[in-house]
Amino acid sequence: MKTKPFLCTTMLAAASLFVFSQESAAQSNVTVIETVSVEELPGKVHFYSERFGDNMYISLGAGAQTFFTDHWNTGDNAGNSKFTLAMDFAVGKWFTPYIGGRINAMGGALHYDWPMQADVMTHMRYFGIYGDMTFNMSNLIGGYNPDRFFSIVPFAGIGYNYAFKNTGTDKKTHAFPISGGITLNFRLSHYVDFFIEGRANVLGDHFSGVLGGSQVESIVSAVGGLTYKFGKNRFKAYDPYAEQMIINGLNDKVNQLRAALQQCQEQECPPCPEAVVVQEEAVIEEPCNQDLTSAVRFSINSAVISDEEAINVYNVAQWMKANPDCSITVAGYADKETGTAEYNMQLSQKRADAVKKILVDTYKIDPSRIETVAGGSATQPYPHNNWNRVVIFSGK
Repeated sequence: MKTKPFLCTTMLAAASLFVFSQESAAQSNVTVIETVSVEELPGKVHFYSERFGDNMYISLGAGAQTFFTDHWNTGDNAGNSKFTLAMDFAVGKWFTPYIGGRINAMGGALHYDWPMQADVMTHMRYFGIYGDMTFNMSNLIGGYNPDRFFSIVPFAGIGYNYAFKNTGTDKKTHAFPISGGITLNFRLSHYVDFFIEGRANVLGDHFSGVLGGSQVESIVSAVGGLTYKFGKNRFKAYDPYAEQMIINGLNDKVNQLRAALQQCQEQECPPCPEAVVVQEEAVIEEPCNQDLTSAVRFSINSAVISDEEAINVYNVAQWMKANPDCSITVAGYADKETGTAEYNMQLSQKRADAVKKILVDTYKIDPSRIETVAGGSATQPYPHNNWNRVVIFSGK
């Protein structure tokens, strides 16, 4: 009596297994849509130099210096500083907009009042070389701006001093001072700055050739001069987050196309209907009134068109040559998180003017066909801040 139900159950299980195997075989021909996951990076701007020589500089200056010996504050001439000519030369490089390094050389004569001799000025000559770390506080606090007129640059380092022709002791002395100070930079042009710099050294009390008194001697100097900056380019900005968002958008489009292709392959083609000839009047669309897909992106605080973005200006020029009756509007924008509204309005106008200049000078487009508009940072055409350093085209 129990054999019959058992046989029925066995047959149903075998049938289910057969159907499952047929469905699995059918599914083996289905295209699998791959989704590439990309890690989104934080929206922090990184800076880099294209060539090693970019952001290097040399400085040459002169000024005054005084020598505080270990007996400076003793005797009849206590506190009577003697000032002499100081010569200054430096070679340096900015590694980032905030941190740099330099080799600085100084020298001259030092006068001091110990030991005292009647009607005789005690003096010696010296040469010093220093390795300094420099810190651009203006960029660190106010953000990187290569066109900033005034910058404050503290520095600190160590060095080597050598003294000779000492009229007081006839000794040659050496010292390894700790040095520090501050530089005030005034931008005169893209290549030249004027600077004022104060420096103080801390040396052992043997440098003057006389031991005793305080344990510390110091050379304090103030110089001014000119700085020449090498390279046409300064630091360029790179935002990994913005680049990653572009990759994500392209990845989404690829996956959408894959899904549409699979859907088309799975559909059965219906029978073709008989051809019906319909006489319709051709409608000519107006090609001018449209938004052009090309856009030109810019680096932070820049109106220079990079080689990568020049192709987009070329595409617009070809469209204008193919449509000689059309004109365009070139609208420049700036991101709202950098700079003031007034500055961004000027920057966006410079970006639009830079694009128009290439269209006119390089591709010989009639300037009357190009209208430039400054959108500033009040209008943000894109949802991500860094994307709005851009010029957008529209036909009219």
